[in-house]
Amino acid sequence: MSRDRYDLYDDNLSAGSSRRRSSANKSRSSKPAPKRKRKKKKSLKARFFTVLIIILGVYCVGALSYFGLQYYLSGNMLDFDNDGIPDNPVASIVKPKLKERTTFVVMGVDEDGTRTDTIMVCCYNDTLGELNIISIPRDTIIRVDDETFNMMQEEFPEPGQHAMKINAVHHYGAERYGVPLLIKEIEKIIGVPVDYYVKVKFEALEYLVDSIGGIEYDVPMRMYYSDPTQDLLIDLQPGPQLLNGEQAVHLVRFRYGYDNQDIDRVKTQQDFCKVLIKKLVDTDTIFSNATKYVTAVFRYIDTDVRISDAIKYMTVLKDFDPDKIYTATIPGYMGGLYDITGGYVLDDAQVESFCYDIFQKPSAEIKAEREAEAASQAAAGNGSAATDIDDKTLSVQVLNGGYTNGKASQVQGSLINNGYNVVSIGTYQNEKTDNTRIYVSKEGMGNDIADEFNNAEVIVDPSVASDYDVVVVVGIGE
Repeated sequence: MSRDRYDLYDDNLSAGSSRRRSSANKSRSSKPAPKRKRKKKKSLKARFFTVLIIILGVYCVGALSYFGLQYYLSGNMLDFDNDGIPDNPVASIVKPKLKERTTFVVMGVDEDGTRTDTIMVCCYNDTLGELNIISIPRDTIIRVDDETFNMMQEEFPEPGQHAMKINAVHHYGAERYGVPLLIKEIEKIIGVPVDYYVKVKFEALEYLVDSIGGIEYDVPMRMYYSDPTQDLLIDLQPGPQLLNGEQAVHLVRFRYGYDNQDIDRVKTQQDFCKVLIKKLVDTDTIFSNATKYVTAVFRYIDTDVRISDAIKYMTVLKDFDPDKIYTATIPGYMGGLYDITGGYVLDDAQVESFCYDIFQKPSAEIKAEREAEAASQAAAGNGSAATDIDDKTLSVQVLNGGYTNGKASQVQGSLINNGYNVVSIGTYQNEKTDNTRIYVSKEGMGNDIADEFNNAEVIVDPSVASDYDVVVVVGIGE
């Protein structure tokens, strides 16, 4: 597979900045550790156990489930005697006490391993049994501190200023500093330490999708991009279809044609992840492709997950419910900052509140709020009048349901200015109407937002408002 196939849309990285570095530092800390002696190559057993967390991390494959692992391990392919681990550790492990939350970063990189085209921060809440996947757009504008800037310039002279798009951090940090510097910037955004990282090449996605016979997916729009100099052709028609591995990579890498480029592309990535997960956790898929998962780890994945950590989470996988995976995009808007245009600007106030709810809010408090809300809904269902909910406390997605480019971004800015939490925007692919439709997951939502439009209709439909509390489909007449 040629490097050029993955070398798409390199708009903010210098063309001459792709040389590799021989020194390696895979520390998670913001400061590089001194050189260490080369460690012995990981055993097959170590890499196999690591696959448990890695596959979960790559596309949250809670796959390699309890029964699938038992089936695979029973083949006596692995020798655990050296470390004193039982022949069938899955069957004998007692569920350990886990942290309330485990946070890990998934970095999707191209073939040469420098450009982080996909950045997802995942938070597993053991108390709630939920996994939140927060996408940080690759075009997010940041400003690195002096220490980080100086470390980058040790590797490359190109960074002429401290401000840059976040996908450049790993590139300029190179093999020596790339991972710890990117994690440092992510920790500044989310406000909590990162426990683990998983770095995976997009080839892993292609390999896995081909291994399991493709993925049925509803492509949201016509995707066409041709670059003969790279021998590259992306050509996907809209609508439901079976995607092979190469087409899946094209789907998640495609940027042009969306109303809001990187933001809409992130939404497509998130939707595709959910479809992929459901197939990967299917028992028949696991039984048929267990060796392919392990091969993906050997070829395409780098992580700091240790064997002991992986074993702790093995019992999580057998009980994990894929329907408890929730996706969102870090709050922000398309714009410019620090003399950089065409980027994604974080909304600091919303980011702080959003990240607190995901990464720090006590689980007991979350459960109490949900129970109170459920009780309120039950009372409403027993004949009590539904009480309006403050829409400014809800997550909102805005979709452009008209023909004016940039309309979703315009509406997003207006709603944010009025205090609403608009965490995602995109393009509505179904029927267009003159009036604005506000889809809500529960009765009592959406009435405040409806007042922001000329002629809006509130529709209770949890199937549409599944990932967000409120989905606003902007009408043609707005």
